[in-house]
Amino acid sequence: MRSTRAMSGAGGAVKRAGAGRGRRWRRALLATLALGAVAAPAISSGCVAGFDPPSLVDGLRVFAVVADRPYANPGEQVTFQIHYQDGLGGAEGGTRPVNVYWFGGCENPVGDDYYGCYPQFAELAAQLDGWEPGDPLPELDGVPPGFGDTYTVTIGDDILVGRQPPVSGPAYGSAYVFFVACTGTLGAVEDQGTGRAGTFPVGCFDADGRRLGPDSFVAGYTQVYVFGDGRVNANPEMQGLTLDGAPLPEDFADIPTVPPCPVGKEERREVGCSAEDPFVECPSYDLDALLDASVAEPDPDAQQQALKEIVWIDYFADLGDLDRGIKLVSDASKGYLGDHAVNWIPPAEPGIATLTAVLRDTRGGSSVVQRRVRVK
Repeated sequence: MRSTRAMSGAGGAVKRAGAGRGRRWRRALLATLALGAVAAPAISSGCVAGFDPPSLVDGLRVFAVVADRPYANPGEQVTFQIHYQDGLGGAEGGTRPVNVYWFGGCENPVGDDYYGCYPQFAELAAQLDGWEPGDPLPELDGVPPGFGDTYTVTIGDDILVGRQPPVSGPAYGSAYVFFVACTGTLGAVEDQGTGRAGTFPVGCFDADGRRLGPDSFVAGYTQVYVFGDGRVNANPEMQGLTLDGAPLPEDFADIPTVPPCPVGKEERREVGCSAEDPFVECPSYDLDALLDASVAEPDPDAQQQALKEIVWIDYFADLGDLDRGIKLVSDASKGYLGDHAVNWIPPAEPGIATLTAVLRDTRGGSSVVQRRVRVK
């Protein structure tokens, strides 16, 4: 099973389930979090906090890292593709260069925790002193790093050697791959953490040596599980997105045009029960994912009854607002739920809005679809 997570302070990714008893506990926690988010819209009528919702992409955001093999076997190659968007941009509305770096080579760390890889990573980070873009990157435990939107690693042949099975389920091993999305230059960071994990040893710096924040730097990891019984898991699939029931085209030349909303951003964030509800004052559109009802696979750990993996969608927009950012697609016991649409209202100013949907399951599978809408 695979999980993707951004490190503390980096933002933008989701932790998925682990293995054995802990894995089932995390699955239940994810279900609770998903249902809680479904019940709590990002913008409600009137009595809202004056801040941007998490579904608004207003900085560098990593949506997901999708593996072609959400479950792997010893000796197999796994290719990862990162999906991100820079909602901040550069001067005069331009785009900033975003560099993505990958570091593999950490398998079965102490405690099976990602921060068990930090001692190896700290040795790598120390070699970044004086490093410039275009220079070769140091290796993590002899495994070559990567650069770009995709990265391939080979799972060790001996990843299951000596691994004992938990109380229930097969023995498992795990391989960690770290990714760094940076709009500046990589550099080492001293450990200033006070918790168990400590500080991620790599940071992102601008041309003047200033450390960049989470709107310009996202660091995280993806965890690949290898099970002794050879189980597999497919990524949940989306066929596309619809706006008010009409499929949104992939071709930019064919994207639809909608009018702007008369309620400005500051008015939408006003605090107080007398504030306007922008979803009443503005024209709203149903944003939905095209899915098959069989999107959820059976849960191989279910013993007492037949259960499905939990599947949900995270929605994002870089312009306009969504009434909520997450919808449950398939429940463990109820199965497929037909209503997984959210409402989107356009911004007050003209522009090209990018709408993103990330379909995830609790066993590490994911898929991403992006479409655009012209506001004019």
